[in-house]
Amino acid sequence: AQAAAEPDTAPGPQPPLTPLLQQLTAREFSQRQQAVTQLQQFAGSVNGLQQLGSALAANPAPEVARRILEVLEHHFSVTDSSTPEICATADILEQAALAKRWDIAETSSQILDRLWTTRVNVAVAELVRLKAPLQPKDPRLLWQEYGPDAAPGFALNPNSNSILRIYIDEHWPESPRAFELLKRLSGMGRFGRISIYSIQGNSLTAEQKSTIKSLFGDTRVQERGRVCLGILQEPFFGEDSGVLIASVEKNSSADKAGLEGGDLITSMNDQPLQDFDDLVTRLKECQVGQQIRLEVVRSQQRQRLQRMLNPAQLPPEPPPAAPAKREVVVTLQGWYPPDPTEN
Repeated sequence: AQAAAEPDTAPGPQPPLTPLLQQLTAREFSQRQQAVTQLQQFAGSVNGLQQLGSALAANPAPEVARRILEVLEHHFSVTDSSTPEICATADILEQAALAKRWDIAETSSQILDRLWTTRVNVAVAELVRLKAPLQPKDPRLLWQEYGPDAAPGFALNPNSNSILRIYIDEHWPESPRAFELLKRLSGMGRFGRISIYSIQGNSLTAEQKSTIKSLFGDTRVQERGRVCLGILQEPFFGEDSGVLIASVEKNSSADKAGLEGGDLITSMNDQPLQDFDDLVTRLKECQVGQQIRLEVVRSQQRQRLQRMLNPAQLPPEPPPAAPAKREVVVTLQGWYPPDPTEN
């Protein structure tokens, strides 16, 4: 006996694109609607999307361009950020945003602005595949604690997964594609949810560094050495010099050495520290694995600062006591943990 044929669950053959585009401007409404429905099939494969991109670049009639962009926007809003199809869609929209025709360029730019989190997710996912140093590596973590409409980034913990940290060092991919993807993260700069560290030894040109700063702002792009101490400074008002620690990043060089918030770093390797910028400058001369000696005052520095800002909220200051100075030896680490998948 002959086996029963299995039901055909595969999608039907993709119709030719050119006749469909012609039907989009037909007089009959039903014919136009049928063409719109069939047009959506092209978003299901990279080849189909490339055909849509080519049609969009061929200067089509305004109605045809509008319908193609509607299909691309819908696909961009509902597809997983790691699929080849959404990467192809992103490339088409990015290219269309640079088109000479105003209506195509403007509509594409508006789509990318409306779906800026998808734009970020797709770019981050591809940067991870290119082995670009960044954290977090899963773009979904960026929105887990705070959504896209959360408070500006300066109110967030700069070491949390809510802030995208990009480390441009000697391991940054040399491919021009990586720099192009970096520019697509500009939406994070508008919302203060990105920190870019330009680390000593990277291969960025002066023009590329200027481009990054113009896209993200000077305060979001920081020049640093190869090592990271792992502290956030607290504004320090007073005549004393040094670096007052606001917080210490978990598992950082400072954390492993026992530094904590409220500590005042007064010197490095027996040389007095003026301020945080002085510390950054000296750390640029250090290498990963090197040990440094820090002189730390752990006493009433934080309380002294609070008393200066809100004197009525604290009891009178006790008689001054000799500050409890101690020497801390710190083994310096890099900016991010090594990738265990790399040799």
